[in-house]
Amino acid sequence: MQKDMKRYYQKYRRRSDMALFLVLGGILAAVGVFGACSVEPVGLGAAVAAAGVLLAVLPQFAVFARCGFRGKDFVYRRAGLPRRIPAGEIGAAVLCIYDEYRRWKGFTPVTFAGQNGPLPLPALVLLRRCEGVEEELDICDTRSNTCAVFRKDVIASAPLDFDLLRELYESDFAGSFYISEYVHELYKPGFEQLFGGDGRVVVYDRIPKAVKERLQK
Repeated sequence: MQKDMKRYYQKYRRRSDMALFLVLGGILAAVGVFGACSVEPVGLGAAVAAAGVLLAVLPQFAVFARCGFRGKDFVYRRAGLPRRIPAGEIGAAVLCIYDEYRRWKGFTPVTFAGQNGPLPLPALVLLRRCEGVEEELDICDTRSNTCAVFRKDVIASAPLDFDLLRELYESDFAGSFYISEYVHELYKPGFEQLFGGDGRVVVYDRIPKAVKERLQK
């Protein structure tokens, strides 16, 4: 019998997003109910109320989406829908700063309290391809930038959990781990303990690969 997989959340700020959709959906549903009771046609108000219920409920599947390994497959959600991919078909893993969209502020890095002050939360972004990835990593300092650069190849992204990273490392995944220099310096002991001297680990910085190659000549 297959052991239940350990599941990891794909979003960090869940409660605030949950509350937002519940409030917006509740308001829309209340307006629809009021309209159905006091304004003709009744069907229009009922449709607005139904839309409010859907707005409150459906986004929660994306807000509370989880991922993990089940056997040799990586299981995740995309737009709230369940997906899976064999670990051997994952081309690359990019480790950078985790950021999320915050209303009125745009995409901002997520931090948590560390012993010496706030620390940025790292992110894990899984890609379908490995070829040519290094040439485009210079602007991939955050999760949103990485997903924008490799938008056609992104499988899933999530806040980095070292247990999830270990499961990926011990799976059939045969691609490379690309770690931003900033994140690598912050969590270097953890990476060294997990990866050792594995040649699949590549630390990248903000200098384009083409520029570095010219400077080395």
